[in-house]
Amino acid sequence: MKTLITITLIIVAATSFSIKGFATGLTDAEKEGIQLMREEEKLAHDVYIFLYDKWNMRIFSNISNAETRHFEAIGYLIDNYELKDNAKKEAGIFNNKELQELYNSLTEKGNKSLIAAFEVGALIEEVDIADLQKLLAAGQDSTITGVYENLLRGSENHLRAFTGQLENQNAKYTPMVLSETAYTKIIEGSHQKGDPNSCIVPNKNCPNNNNMSEKNKGRGKGNGRGKGKGCGQKGWN
Repeated sequence: MKTLITITLIIVAATSFSIKGFATGLTDAEKEGIQLMREEEKLAHDVYIFLYDKWNMRIFSNISNAETRHFEAIGYLIDNYELKDNAKKEAGIFNNKELQELYNSLTEKGNKSLIAAFEVGALIEEVDIADLQKLLAAGQDSTITGVYENLLRGSENHLRAFTGQLENQNAKYTPMVLSETAYTKIIEGSHQKGDPNSCIVPNKNCPNNNNMSEKNKGRGKGNGRGKGKGCGQKGWN
């Protein structure tokens, strides 16, 4: 009987460890990276909404919708690993003081001229790309890696879009975060589609943006990642 009880306790303990380990098995660096990217995606979204309201240029509306999807994807990771979500509901308000200062300075600059607004967009994408590259280089859980790689492809697409708009205005963008070599490689690349196998947010969890108010989620009419409301292959980036 004692042996049976002991074995039972061991099984229960092992099961409990396995379940809990899924939620807490990340390193502190991985947790901090997820929380950073959650607010970075919110910053990108909030700035683009601000710039769309100011300049009424469709590119800001379109990319703000993509940033909402990115925000949701990071939200999935937060839920999946039972992490604290530091993202605020209010537009333009951030828990991270550095991101708050960045938001304030970017909206101030983007308010000055359309060219400045496009430059702000390019800089935001540079910051995203640099941070995602650092996180991926440090090594991540495979689930996190899949999300980050898709976000990286999206940010590279957005960077090309903003620099293309600057070219249309006869303005040349000078990278401020990435090296000239890294920047040129991205700009000369082609548009990338997200990996459908890494669309890890189940259909029922796609609207994982509870910390973003309805009026600040974007200006587009679509609700999903493709033509419908689910996690289709199109529109991830």
